[in-house]
Amino acid sequence: MKRKRYILLYKSYLIGFLFIFIASLIIFNLLYIQNYSEGYKKSVIEKTIRTNLIKAKRGNIYASDSSILAMSIIRYDIHIDFRSISEKLFQKNIYSLCHSLEYLFKKPKFFFYKKFRYEKKKGNRYFLLAKNLDYPHFKMLRNFPIFNKGQIRGGFIVEKKICRIHTLENIGKRTLGYDDHRGKAGLEGAFSKYLKGKDGKRLEQRISFKIWKPLKSENEIYPEDGKDVYSTIDIYLQDIAYHALLQELSISQADHGCVILMDVKSGEIPAMINLERTKKNTYEDLRNFAVWEGSEPGSTFKTMSILAALEDKKIDINMIINIQGGILKLKGKKIRDSHYNGYAEINPKQILELSSNVGIAKIIYENYKNNPDKFIEHLHKWKLDRKIGIDIPGESMPFIPKPGEKNWSNITLPWMTFGYNIKLTPLQILTFYNAIANHGKMIKPLFIKEIKHHGKSIKKYTKPIVINPSIVGKSSLMKIKNMLEGVVKNGTAKKYYNPKYPYAGKTGTTQLNYWIKGKPLSYNSSFVGYFPAKNPKYSCIVVISKPEKGYYGIEVAVPVFDKIAKSIYPRIERKTFLKCKENQNNLLNKIIESKNLFIDNKWIMPNIVSIPGKEIIPILENRGFQIQYEGIGKVVSQSVQPGNKLKKNQIIFLKLEE
Repeated sequence: MKRKRYILLYKSYLIGFLFIFIASLIIFNLLYIQNYSEGYKKSVIEKTIRTNLIKAKRGNIYASDSSILAMSIIRYDIHIDFRSISEKLFQKNIYSLCHSLEYLFKKPKFFFYKKFRYEKKKGNRYFLLAKNLDYPHFKMLRNFPIFNKGQIRGGFIVEKKICRIHTLENIGKRTLGYDDHRGKAGLEGAFSKYLKGKDGKRLEQRISFKIWKPLKSENEIYPEDGKDVYSTIDIYLQDIAYHALLQELSISQADHGCVILMDVKSGEIPAMINLERTKKNTYEDLRNFAVWEGSEPGSTFKTMSILAALEDKKIDINMIINIQGGILKLKGKKIRDSHYNGYAEINPKQILELSSNVGIAKIIYENYKNNPDKFIEHLHKWKLDRKIGIDIPGESMPFIPKPGEKNWSNITLPWMTFGYNIKLTPLQILTFYNAIANHGKMIKPLFIKEIKHHGKSIKKYTKPIVINPSIVGKSSLMKIKNMLEGVVKNGTAKKYYNPKYPYAGKTGTTQLNYWIKGKPLSYNSSFVGYFPAKNPKYSCIVVISKPEKGYYGIEVAVPVFDKIAKSIYPRIERKTFLKCKENQNNLLNKIIESKNLFIDNKWIMPNIVSIPGKEIIPILENRGFQIQYEGIGKVVSQSVQPGNKLKKNQIIFLKLEE
């Protein structure tokens, strides 16, 4: 009996202690929660509330004719929450939904039927149905059975995202470039500060896995759209350059190549194409060789060498140079002429026309060997030793050796004269030749014309940026222009000379990896020049690297230049004709108004040469003058000279075109 009482007492104590422990634990947790409630709140908020970044819409890039080159568009990723779809709705509409999806995605309806039943059974709340849908397809999809019930009942989950697209595809893709995880390149990278806009912020609340809804907040920041960039790219000229380069790369089986077209007066770049051979033996725009690839320019540098000698009056166009059979031994090395034509003696013009390595080396070495700094000074004055400073990122630093430095030897100077031991990019070479075409004024290549925001102009690039107002004197410039015309008329490019499409320039062929013994030589082939020859509108450079079929500039590069020039010539002539017509109409209007032609009751004879006779003769006859003429076209001469006073009934004889 006594023992039973002890057991009951023990149990009651145990239960009492247990209640006390539980009560203490509850009190402790209440105190803990009270003291650390802010931490719990913060933890809960972080899991259910977030501040989300709202990406700003990136601005568009436009061509010179205001057509879109690059733009941001909205794409849609579609997911399905099968738990949100009731069993009754699912069973009733699943077959018709799959039938609709078959029409949209071109897959069998049974594929969707089997997949959806499996995912429904599994209870998948985030099944991916489609990625990167455009708006028309998205609009169609959201009206399909089940999906037309929305997200809560139909499980239709939509995620918007902004994608960047280029309208020209492979034509100039690298020129347009990018600004993403790969870095910055092309126009996208160069003008990203204008294009990207300003991102916004807003509060969002989680309503289910990966699903967030916006919350109203005073701290919400709306995104600011990016600005639009209007480039200098001309789609028509870009297309011409692309197909001309692609065709030649395919014929010559070259590794890669580039073409740059530049407006002589403004410096605008209407076309820039880079193409590289892929593993699939196709050509794609993968790297910007025009801006990035620095290499030895070869014979295109001979123009710079001749200009330096002309400026220092070391040579004149009539002097004769003995080219010693096309081989010159100098400091234990041999300089050879690859285009030797059996001439014993030639003048400087022929040296450039025939691209004589021996001739140019003799001119420069004999005149500057005791003072090579004098020659190098010209290259520095022309800023060939520094970057142009273009907006597009990735421009390589040129290399010009200097006397006294470790990269200078006793053969550096003569080898420099025909484009070895130096390094320039295609764009840097073209900028120099463009200066020759532009009456000696060197200007910076431009890639954009204007920046706009919501149609309002923010910044304009209307004036050419001058790098050097005059690279050489007028006399030297006139002589070098004549020589460059001679290269096409009489020299290495004469095969493509056509008086209907005259252009001037210089061929170039450069050996690559020549310093590696036992390895087959490869070449860079180039041609740089401008057209028309007399009144240049465009300058252009073509560089083709490592061709397998042919390697001289005349074989590989000139055909590309020739196709481009001949394709663009009709456009130049049309613009010239329209401009002349406009000037002619302006003159006619002035004559008709006759405000400045009537002084002291006497008429003053205007200059009417080049005006069509059928337009000017009636005007003069209506003024009371007697007109006699022969011919039927434009006026080519007039009997009364401009500025002379006319008397009433005076006879004026006009000679017109036959």
